[in-house]
Amino acid sequence: MHIFAKISSRDKSNHMKELQIIFVLLLTSFLMYGQSNSKKDFQAGTYQKTWTLVEKDGLLGFIDNKGNEVVKPQYDRIFAFGEYKKAWALVEKDGLLGFIDNKGNEVIKPQYDKISAFGEYQKNWALVEKDGLFGFIDDKGNEIVKPKYDKILAFGEYQKEWAMVEEDGLLGFIDNKGNEVIKPQYDIIQNDSSLEGIIDGRKEIIKN
Repeated sequence: MHIFAKISSRDKSNHMKELQIIFVLLLTSFLMYGQSNSKKDFQAGTYQKTWTLVEKDGLLGFIDNKGNEVVKPQYDRIFAFGEYKKAWALVEKDGLLGFIDNKGNEVIKPQYDKISAFGEYQKNWALVEKDGLFGFIDDKGNEIVKPKYDKILAFGEYQKEWAMVEEDGLLGFIDNKGNEVIKPQYDIIQNDSSLEGIIDGRKEIIKN
């Protein structure tokens, strides 16, 4: 009985050591995984050279390498700088889009449902959508054309510096300064003498 007790004690001790080793290995693996994810998600310089992405209560912002909070955590998503404009980053807050600059300023408050790339219609303009209506912002943060049109056609298709617009099924024009040069009031606008040149406001002009 005495010998059996000694053998059982030795086995128990070995088993405990094995459990301790397994625990240490699991803990080490967990810590390494956590550190890897942290470096991946919050690596300094991913967005700006001296900035680090931070998260607080599920919202994102930035601190700099001196510990200053340059962008208060308030955004649901922050995209990379330069994707739309060199010194700007697209941000999302409560499902709406806007921009911050590389100084940490909110240059365009999140207020749009969609924002296109700059230059698709005019060199420094981006098409924006809000509540299903379209307008334009420029690359300085100004709203050049308030989102009010159901559709906007490309500039130059009817007159060099004009774009046809549709509002409530009626047609008109804006110019490349953002002015409404012809208020939407026509059902049909003909751009040449042929019947093929007739545009009907009741038909789809541009898909967005």
